[in-house]
Amino acid sequence: SPAGITVERVSMLLSLSTLAAWMGRLIGGKSNALPVSTLLTVLGTTLVPARWIEPLRPAGEILGTALLYIFFATAGAGGLSIADSVKAAFVPIGCFLTILYGVHGSILAAVRRLVLWNRRRSSKGGNEDGDEGIVARQRLLVASSAAIGGPATAAALAKANGWSSLVTPSLLVGNLGYAVATFAAIAFYRLMLG
Repeated sequence: SPAGITVERVSMLLSLSTLAAWMGRLIGGKSNALPVSTLLTVLGTTLVPARWIEPLRPAGEILGTALLYIFFATAGAGGLSIADSVKAAFVPIGCFLTILYGVHGSILAAVRRLVLWNRRRSSKGGNEDGDEGIVARQRLLVASSAAIGGPATAAALAKANGWSSLVTPSLLVGNLGYAVATFAAIAFYRLMLG
């Protein structure tokens, strides 16, 4: 089997996914099954010891990549029916996205410069080894992509640029963002209902 990908490991991943979906439905009911399943998955991948997850990683990356391709292929399937409304909203959406990415990118660049400047100032001579740590461009680009586009686009960016060490963190951070935002949106909706 290529690089630790076996039928047993793929079956284990599918079983864990089914268990998370079932528990999400059991705990959250029909209306909250997806957010609860997402929360359980994020908690599981965060809290379970790495020695248990590490053997599943190669199979998980292959399975996850295949499912991402299916997601990308089907995400735009309904697009033809809304093509006219998209054409009409192209300029306002384009302006919004330009502002969104411009402000987001400017804030990231400013924070990166501030952190690097502060690090150079506190070490009185700069960072000799050139390690930018948490503010490395690759990390910021993938984190930015996860924040704006979600885990799928962040993982695709990391994979396309050969930053394989950032694929799994981008998926985790993006899904954590989805989980937090989903529950915040549900709470906000219930608050607005009265």
